[in-house]
Order: sequence, then structure tokens, then C-alpha cells
Amino acid sequence: MDIYAKRLQAVHQSMINWGLDTLLLTPGAAMRYLTGFSEEGFERLLCLIVPDDRECVFICPALNAEQARKNPAGITDIRVWDDGMGWDKVLKDLSSQLDLDIGIIGVDPGMAARFLLRMQELLPTTLFKSADEVFTECRIQKDAGELASLQHAAEISDRAFETAITVCREGRTEMEVALAINNAIALEGVDTSFDTIVASGPNSALPHHTPSSRKLRTGDVVNLDFGARYDGYCGDITRVVTIGQPSDEAAQIYSIVYAAHQAARNTARPGVSAQAVDAAARLVIVEAGYGEFFIHRTGHGIGLDDHEQPNIVAGSYQKLLPGMCFSIEPGIYLPGKFGIRLENIYTITNEGCRSLNQEISPTLLSADWSNA
Repeated sequence: MDIYAKRLQAVHQSMINWGLDTLLLTPGAAMRYLTGFSEEGFERLLCLIVPDDRECVFICPALNAEQARKNPAGITDIRVWDDGMGWDKVLKDLSSQLDLDIGIIGVDPGMAARFLLRMQELLPTTLFKSADEVFTECRIQKDAGELASLQHAAEISDRAFETAITVCREGRTEMEVALAINNAIALEGVDTSFDTIVASGPNSALPHHTPSSRKLRTGDVVNLDFGARYDGYCGDITRVVTIGQPSDEAAQIYSIVYAAHQAARNTARPGVSAQAVDAAARLVIVEAGYGEFFIHRTGHGIGLDDHEQPNIVAGSYQKLLPGMCFSIEPGIYLPGKFGIRLENIYTITNEGCRSLNQEISPTLLSADWSNA
């Protein structure tokens, strides 16, 4: 059976499990998972309709019609609308053909409110619910092809770090370093998974800092968080370097975070809960006296989305199973001084877990020493 037919079969079963009669999916991971196609319609509605017992249908703006007709899943029913007519009539016509005006429709959580609110007006007797559980159930364990794509994404991300460490120099701005990383990824023929983070000096204590015009200075800790997207699948790593020789405090914090990272990866194996992995990392940091400065979960799932299930977080009883992929990224953030986070992507195997990325350095690297 074709991979997309297999996925559709699994999604149909999951729809039954969650009590959904139809799915309406806008561009994103769910659409790509089922069709191999996901091109932004932007303010125009581009939508995949997945009935429970009939063929899938695309509602597609004329601007995207040719691309939609080439979808890898081979869906041939493409209902095209243009700017003059709008998409309301297309949906209303389909509502009678596919019984969209009765039952329960699941929508992807990322659907824009402007589309969902209008759909609710056009189909007032329909109950709309999130289809998030359907795709979590179907996508949380990756197959061999997905794992291969995630591995490629990880390898490209690793190579981009080799470029990053050569451009982290005193006087360069955070934005310049981010641009060099993005260019290194683009030269591999792929896109980034998310907006690259380069955070230097006190900015490194901000986990989601946006690269700025701040110039790197001697003594700075620099957090580099980025990833490549290969065939739709995301990479995500965080590495830390210093400009010049690291301070004793930075080296000490790095060693604590590294130990926390290793404790988490050594805990991750089939049957262990996600919260147990989080607890293993957190215990190391708490016992070192820095618990209040570890301000986020230990990790997140990854695949067609850069953040998906399973979340490696306190309170998650999700059992880890072979094929699940997630980050391990403990961190310590000292406000006004610096922060350190270390991240690799791991997959659960039958025996334990395996890193998709190269090993993290056990000691804090100086960028200025990288070419020595």
C-alpha cells in the first residue's frame, strides 16, 4: 500500500476513535502528512477535506491549483476558486455532497480564525472540534522514512554549527552570525526549521531571544539554537560557545547543564514516562543549586512540526515508545549575566535512545580556539 494510503487508513481509524466524521485541514503538518503537499494559501483558503468514507477533496485558490494537482498522494478532486467568486460557494456546494452540515468536523489547531469563523457561519448546524488528538495518535511514532528524513535534518544542522563556530568572532553582530547559519543551511538546498536564535552575553539568559545588532564581545557566552528542515522534517540543536576563554562560572554552569543532559538521555528508553526524563535532568540542576533558573521543560517532540508530541515535561505520563523523537535541552539562565542550554534530538529505539546529532562537547568551547 502507498505510504499516503496507509496514513489515510490510520487517520480514518483515529477519526473513529475520537468521534470525528470529517476533517478540514489548512496548510501545515497535518496536510503534508496525508498528502505530501502543503503550500501556503496565505489569506486565501486552501483546504483539504477528509471525509470518513469518501475520497479526499482539495478546495484550492486558483493561484495554487497547479501545485495542488501534483500532490504526491494523487488526490484528483480539486475544487478551484478565484478571487472574484470566493470560496464560500465551493464549501456550501460540498457541504451537501459530503454531508458537512451534519456531524462533527475536526480542524487542525493551526487553522486561522478568519477561516474557522466563516466556516461556522456557513455550517451553523455542524460541531467543530480540534483534530489535534487524531494527528498526535498517528504521527507520534515515526516510521523508517520519517526517521531517515529527521536524520538528514540533524546532519545538516550539525554541519551548520561548524560554520557558526567560525563566524562567532568579537565585533560580529548576533544578526550576522544568524545570517551565516541560515546561509549555510540554504547552501545545502533546504530551509530552516524555525527562526535562528543567536543570543550573546546577557541576551543568552533569554531562552527565545531574537538576534539583534548587539556585537559579540570577549568573554561573552553565545547560545546558538537553530535547525534545518529536510523533506519537511525538522532539525533542532542548541550549542554554546564563548568569545575568548570562558570564565570559571560559565565553565561550571556548562558542566552542570551537560550533566543534566546526560542524565536525561540515560533515562530515556522504551516504557519510561516523559516526565521521568524531565525529572532526571531537573534533579541534577536542583541539586547543584540552580533549580529556580531552569525555567522550561526538558524537551519537546519533533517531526513535521518543530514542536509536537511528546513533550518531555513534568506531569506527562506519556510512555516513550520506539520511533518517538524529541529534544533533550536542559538549561540554566542567570538574568543579566548569561544562560546555557544544550540540545540534541533523540529517537527511542528498542534498546534505549539514540542521538540523531553529533555528541555535544563535554566542555565549553571557545569560538576563538576553534581554528587553532
